[in-house]
Amino acid sequence: MTEQGREQKRSDFRTNLSYPIWYRDAAASRPGADWARTLSLDLSGGGASIELVDDRRLSRHSADLLELQVILPPIPVFAIGKIVRVFMHERGVLCAAIMFVSIAPEDKDRIIRAVLNEGLGKA
Repeated sequence: MTEQGREQKRSDFRTNLSYPIWYRDAAASRPGADWARTLSLDLSGGGASIELVDDRRLSRHSADLLELQVILPPIPVFAIGKIVRVFMHERGVLCAAIMFVSIAPEDKDRIIRAVLNEGLGKA
């Protein structure tokens, strides 16, 4: 499938701006479980692509669930995301495309507003 074909399947506007994101295995969301800090390659109300920076990055697979904190001031947005694709970025870093599977409607709206504001700011 071409890149254009993938974009046409998306229902949310996506920005290529980087946002700080913290993530960890959803199954490991016990107190004290380590979070990994990374940046988004892109972000939308439906998901994000992120650089994988944790110790398990080479064993990440589609369908892995991650607990996410997207840093959007004034407070982070929390979500559960499912990895839909693991890929090598053109810069040579391992990345994952993530679809939000659990996110509060008001948090999804905050992401959409931030992404649209960034997009309109460039127009």
